[in-house]
Amino acid sequence: MAVEGKFDQLIKQKRAFLKQSTKDYSTGGNDMLDDVASVIEEAKADLNHRLEVISCIKEDEGEEAWRKECLSLHEIWFEKWFGKS
Repeated sequence: MAVEGKFDQLIKQKRAFLKQSTKDYSTGGNDMLDDVASVIEEAKADLNHRLEVISCIKEDEGEEAWRKECLSLHEIWFEKWFGKS
């Protein structure tokens, strides 16, 4: 079962926008680029925050526990932003 990520949802929204308003293509295109840039910045901030939180695990619980958390974090973050195939 495929689950859409935020990037997939954004692309679908913008394609629907283009279908409805081709006369405003230039304005809409710039709007889309701004939206995509904003979502990418949000994804980066989300990942950085999550990495910062789990960095404490390395000191408290050791390298192995930290690696497991990193793998888990990656899976969760990737699914949130790119979806699940």
